[in-house]
Formats: sequence, C-alpha cells, structure tokens
Amino acid sequence: NPRKSRAERFAEAVDEVRAGQEAIVELRDELQEWRDNIPENLEDGEKAEQLDTAIDALTEFEEIEVEVDVEFPTMF
Repeated sequence: NPRKSRAERFAEAVDEVRAGQEAIVELRDELQEWRDNIPENLEDGEKAEQLDTAIDALTEFEEIEVEVDVEFPTMF
C-alpha cells in the first residue's frame, strides 16, 4: 500500500470536518424542532433557555467556512 500524499490526506481531513459539521447541523435542527414544539407554558422557562443557548452554539459551527486550498510543495 503506497502512502497517501499530503494533498490526499488533507482532502480526507476536510471531508471529515464537513461530515462533522453536517452532524452538528442535524443536532441543531433536532434541538430547534424540540424548541419549536415546546409547550406554550414552558416557552419562558429554563428548558427553553437551555435549548436557545445550545441552538446558538451549534449554529456557530454551521457558519464556519471550510474552504481552504492548500498547495503542498513537492519533494523536488
């Protein structure tokens, strides 16, 4: 098995980061659905506040750009 190039390893790492972001967005969407369906009498309660805080934090991950182009030098 020949060793993967740095560029190949970088591309795989970027794919993993993007997959992680997708998983985080799914979690955020689940929490948002929970928040949207919280009973009216609990909308101003602690659980709603916790959901809002978690949703905001997860949204920050979605907004991170992973558009990095790295040109690796060759050996010669």
